[in-house]
Amino acid sequence: MRKKIILMANGTETLDFFSRQLEAGFQNLGCKTFLFNQAKEEESAQALARFAGFSDAALVTFNFDGIHYETSLFDGEGRRFWDIRDIPCVNIAVDHPFYYPELFAIQGKGFHEVSIDRFHQKYMETYYPDLESSTFLPLGGTSLSPDGRYKPLSKRKYDVVFTGNFVPKETFLPHINRLGREYAAFYQGMIDELIQNPGLPDDFVMEKHLRREFPEITPEELKETMGNLIFIDTYIRFFYREKVVKTLADNGIHVHCVGHGWDKLACTHPGCLTYEPNTSSLDCLKRMADARISLNVMPWFKDGAHDRVFNAMANGSICFTDHSIYLDEILSDGENALFYGLEGLELLPEKIKTLLNMPSRQEEIAANGFELAIKNHTWHSRAKTLYENLLGLF
Repeated sequence: MRKKIILMANGTETLDFFSRQLEAGFQNLGCKTFLFNQAKEEESAQALARFAGFSDAALVTFNFDGIHYETSLFDGEGRRFWDIRDIPCVNIAVDHPFYYPELFAIQGKGFHEVSIDRFHQKYMETYYPDLESSTFLPLGGTSLSPDGRYKPLSKRKYDVVFTGNFVPKETFLPHINRLGREYAAFYQGMIDELIQNPGLPDDFVMEKHLRREFPEITPEELKETMGNLIFIDTYIRFFYREKVVKTLADNGIHVHCVGHGWDKLACTHPGCLTYEPNTSSLDCLKRMADARISLNVMPWFKDGAHDRVFNAMANGSICFTDHSIYLDEILSDGENALFYGLEGLELLPEKIKTLLNMPSRQEEIAANGFELAIKNHTWHSRAKTLYENLLGLF
């Protein structure tokens, strides 16, 4: 059992926040922890060497931080610190695996991929059968009121909050049109199918269209090509993010967005859309803790969850989200969260208006959601799962 856990800090703000939440969870389990400071590599690498020892530690990281880019963690012969010290690397990719083909290609012994969506896990098993990727673990939530003393919904400032950036779909047109009209029509066909069938995983649709267009395509070519189509994933993500928020604002429901780019969203009632360009994870949590409803639009995780879901619930806000297979399994519509369908957005405004006029119902759903999230879906609980079910195997 590895009792020393190494995590990466001071890189991407969101991933830094996740790592620090996991660190606290591992410490609660009696583990010794080390945060590698990505902003001070050389200094941190020396301290890491003293902390890690040999065959006594494990790295838990997000998006390959520490595994590939940090030059201070490679010796003069190009060998990684983790390989020299026999330290296993557990990587949690917070996006679809097709975002990282060149990074998966260089991983070997001691590497284990954790998938935040079960369709991502199936993709790993199909296209990277030689890598260890048998673990499914959704992102976790963070509570600002773990003792349960969150602000009553009747005293909260916002009716509806959405946390996340916005990019207009027009931004992606250069990618769609980059190879001419024929390819643009090919890409648009994938986008159209995803819009018409929003329950389908995007890699499923990509593979289907690629096989139909190129019947002789090999699995290796499929993997490589899908890695070049990530703009479709981001396009469809922001397409629905815009559609959901705009639907509410156009129907007179005030939505407060926390993130960059929302000044570029045009709506019929601009007074119903307010925004602040904060990017801090803590800022997002504070706004959720002051909102009656926290709106979620899944980033095309069709059998997983996003941390927005559990952050909302863990801060006493009502999570209002679209579906995924996993969320349908763990949440009860109208009991501890509320669901809407991407294919029936015209029904969403009335659902929210009705809920906002039922204060006692709001408090009941929020309380149930809080209890479920605090018990099962915080980063502390994710640390416990990782430690007992994965790190204990090394």
